[in-house]
Amino acid sequence: MEVVSDFGLVTGCHKGDVFMAQATLASMRHFCPDVPIALTVDGDFDVSHLVRQYGVIPIRVDDVPSPEMRKLAARSMHAKHIPMWAGPFEFYVWLDADAIVWGDILPHIRRDVDFHIFRSENDAVIPADADTFPNWLSHYYFDPVKLRGFDPDFRWQENKYFCPGVFAAKRNAIPFHDYAKALAWEKSNPGTFQFGDMGIVNYLVYAMARRGDLKIAISDLQDMWVHNGNSELIADCQGAGWHFPHSIRRPRVAHFCGRKPHIFDRKSYSRPFTIARLEHYRPTKGNLGAWLHVLTEEASVISGKLKSRAARILKPTGS
Repeated sequence: MEVVSDFGLVTGCHKGDVFMAQATLASMRHFCPDVPIALTVDGDFDVSHLVRQYGVIPIRVDDVPSPEMRKLAARSMHAKHIPMWAGPFEFYVWLDADAIVWGDILPHIRRDVDFHIFRSENDAVIPADADTFPNWLSHYYFDPVKLRGFDPDFRWQENKYFCPGVFAAKRNAIPFHDYAKALAWEKSNPGTFQFGDMGIVNYLVYAMARRGDLKIAISDLQDMWVHNGNSELIADCQGAGWHFPHSIRRPRVAHFCGRKPHIFDRKSYSRPFTIARLEHYRPTKGNLGAWLHVLTEEASVISGKLKSRAARILKPTGS
């Protein structure tokens, strides 16, 4: 795809999470009104309503010229990295469809580096002199023992690991060849890298940075309430009702990973994300219509979960 701007925001979706990506787009447009937006579309479904409402530039995975990129990315978590290799922006901020912009983050983005890591300052860091790795490293990111067969020189100590559901990067910051090589190793050596792209991205970013091939920066710009608590988000929303707050003390990206931000899930904190979902519908449906659409989406999700559960229960033994 031809580059059309030196900077932009990007999110993506498959058919099943369009209703979440709409909230992400609404937050982007609200807090960054003048920034161009692209949408990675993984599958054959209509997004013309999002083009009309937000002026998004669709990046269809199925239309990427490179057969190798299509094969690697289509119908997978790796589709999110197509903007890095074939996107319309020289530098971009990526948000998964379960994340929303929360305040004016633009002044805090480090466009002077190749890859800007968004994480929480409260996230764990492995000491530089550690000789055993914690279980969370092999669970969420990669198995250092298996990784040694791929890169015997990689140091897993000291790195500030992060969730790549939110980050900023230059186009081609991580070369496609390097990403594809790591993914091919994972397919031949299952369990080396974990959670789709999470282990691969963390390994590549820190391996390249250590070799001097990637200039990185790290900022406290990703807020995952499931790990860091929701007290700050609750404080932000006080007095705002079901609208975006007029003032947010600490601009960042609120990432609702883990338990998804569904209203019906009592164990999930969803208010900021619900606000963004309502914001998407209000311009065309009004306040009541916005609520009706959101509740209809919730009912559809519940129905889908019940059908899946029933199918598992009724599945014949041994089939």
